[in-house]
Amino acid sequence: MRSALLCARWAAADHFRTNRGSAGAGLAADVRPEPTAARPVGRPARRFEFNARAGHVVGVDVGVSEIRAVTVDLRGTVVAHESALIAANSSTDERLTQARSVMRRCAKAARVEDTGVFGVGVASTGIIDNNGQVILSFRIPDLAGTDLSEALRVFGTAPVLVGNDARLGTLAESWLGAARGIGDVVNVVTGRHLTAGVMLDGAVRLGRHGAAGEIAVLPEAGWRAALELIESQGDPMALFAAAGAGEDAAIATVDQFAADLSVGIAAIVLTVDPDCVVVSGPLAEAGEHLLAPLRTHLAQRCLFPIDVKASTLGPDAVALGAARLALTQVERDLFDVEQVEKGRGWG
Repeated sequence: MRSALLCARWAAADHFRTNRGSAGAGLAADVRPEPTAARPVGRPARRFEFNARAGHVVGVDVGVSEIRAVTVDLRGTVVAHESALIAANSSTDERLTQARSVMRRCAKAARVEDTGVFGVGVASTGIIDNNGQVILSFRIPDLAGTDLSEALRVFGTAPVLVGNDARLGTLAESWLGAARGIGDVVNVVTGRHLTAGVMLDGAVRLGRHGAAGEIAVLPEAGWRAALELIESQGDPMALFAAAGAGEDAAIATVDQFAADLSVGIAAIVLTVDPDCVVVSGPLAEAGEHLLAPLRTHLAQRCLFPIDVKASTLGPDAVALGAARLALTQVERDLFDVEQVEKGRGWG
């Protein structure tokens, strides 16, 4: 991501210079002191506090059947959410038009003008290169070849950073989610597809081609079988509820799903030896009905017990990760915070 970050840094610098008078100048706000009976001698001291609402970032998740966006202030507080359903077979133009609409609605809901958006983070499924272009996408094939950094440049000169949804979901988990404050994490994204993100030493690993964590393409990893099994059950949540109620057939099916899922997870765990595994995506709602058998199978496959947690971020997880990506870059530009890159990744 080095070239993308450098380009974003230059774009951000131009954006802040252009909008210094309207937004950049408001980063510090006067704090009025509490009134006192005694009149102080000399000129009263002025106090300032960081004005987190002086600027915002927008994070957007361009998914297969839904577009989700969040607006976040400079302190990292989420101030608005927006979403819209979209047909899975929508054209690229329709998908991007819907994404731009959701992004604008999300900024408007936060009462943020274009000049108040300091950066944009975009997440989407597929392999994405350093310049924000989708190289390969199995789930949205028509998106291949699309430059998302240009297509979703909605807020004037605000820089746009783009990343894979699983990798950005991992970033969100370490920021606000189940892996908050944990440096080495494997995030398994479940639902209508299975994929993973890996964070080491606080940086999400991208890999040479941006494909780190795409273990589902390997049949021997068991994830294809797991996905076929869960898809054959109709409503997965009903399956997990039935297993929780003690139905033998449901218990056996969930156990087989966990066994298949554990093969690929164990391969990643044995490779990177993380502090924990996070299960995110829609199936995270199953909680212990899924996590308990998954822990059992991982214990049989791994050298050491591994902590397995369910995500707490819900459907906004990926959009939050996109916002965190943009916010990190904005922080570096606003406050001139230099951080040494640890390999290729976000940290």
